[in-house]
Amino acid sequence: PAAEAPAAQPSPAVALAGTGPASASATPQVSPLRQLLGSLERDTAAPEGLGVERLMQLGLPAGLAKLVSDEDRKIALRVFLLDNSGSTAHPDGKVLIDEVGQQPRFQRCTRWEEITHMALEHARWNASIGTPVEFVLLNPPAAGGALEEGLDCIRIDASRGDVEGSIMQLEKLLRSTVPRGATPLTDRIRKIRERILPEGRDVARRGQKVVLVIATDGLPTGPRGGGSSDAEMVAFGQELRRMSSELPIHQVVRLCTNESAIVDFYGSIDEEMEVDLEVIDDMQGEASEIRRAGNRWLVYSPIIHKLREGGTFLKVLDLLDERKLEPMEVCLVSSLLVRQRPDDRPLPSEPEAFCAEVRERLPALPRVLCPLRLRMLPPVDPDELEWSLLPKLKLRRTCGECEVNYCRVM
Repeated sequence: PAAEAPAAQPSPAVALAGTGPASASATPQVSPLRQLLGSLERDTAAPEGLGVERLMQLGLPAGLAKLVSDEDRKIALRVFLLDNSGSTAHPDGKVLIDEVGQQPRFQRCTRWEEITHMALEHARWNASIGTPVEFVLLNPPAAGGALEEGLDCIRIDASRGDVEGSIMQLEKLLRSTVPRGATPLTDRIRKIRERILPEGRDVARRGQKVVLVIATDGLPTGPRGGGSSDAEMVAFGQELRRMSSELPIHQVVRLCTNESAIVDFYGSIDEEMEVDLEVIDDMQGEASEIRRAGNRWLVYSPIIHKLREGGTFLKVLDLLDERKLEPMEVCLVSSLLVRQRPDDRPLPSEPEAFCAEVRERLPALPRVLCPLRLRMLPPVDPDELEWSLLPKLKLRRTCGECEVNYCRVM
């Protein structure tokens, strides 16, 4: 996470990373938004132990804390592009309400309220771990379509100070936004690419990436609407590919709809195009897909969903909803969840001993919320873990349906 710096706003003539002090003659070459939001250069020199300990205080087990700490050093900036088009007023969204002393529940809301809830959760999360993050509205209210910080984009960065004030400003912006307009994703992504491009080489030289999260419920259209055409969809895919080829970037599409045509479109980009892209559904949808894929041993908790939603570089977490994980992959993810201290002894490599060790550690582990059962459960189901790792002899699955080599509820 970024080290604390004096709370000061960047100068309108802020220099690009690696270019030296800005001069008056160079100022016109810097876009107004980059003058406002500043450089992508960040200090990641905080001691590793401090980062892991801080993350463990936030409730992460040691394995996940180490993963997040390592990945944070590789992230120059997270950017959330928030779809506020007219279709996000549709009332089929849902958010998790988990308040102290009350039974967790999912509450119905509009798609825009779901996007707002997600954005505020990630604003607080990134602020707590020190990762700079920006939130950009798809359809800006600013005249002429130009981005204006505080009006249609907010950056939250501990190095700039007043993190709580920035989060409050973001919440005010999102709560006051009324869904309207089309879904000009291609145009907006192009502008984000053009803004980041001048610093792309410096970001890559530091071994970092930019993470772009596109929260949307629709197919890409032109800036003036008129529906999504084949040409618009092709242009969107080409822009994602161009961004991947020109920038060190990791891209996530967070879908806020279950409409099959939209889900299929973004799924096809993930599968067919050479783009570093993850497609994520809402928490319950992802949990269901992961079980259908055969990874029933995992309790898909809110923290795992948040990590995947915000873009993680650990590929195996992207595969959870795509296929049944191989035994080595199952062991890797399980190890991340059952290591509670950095100095915990490594888990055994032999499958039976591994399962026995996990079963022994589970009673001491904090329970996590299962979004399907809405109950607090251990992070790993030991019976399902054995089913995934051990020879299928006379093991009885958790569902109790069988004790042979297959299960009709798989």
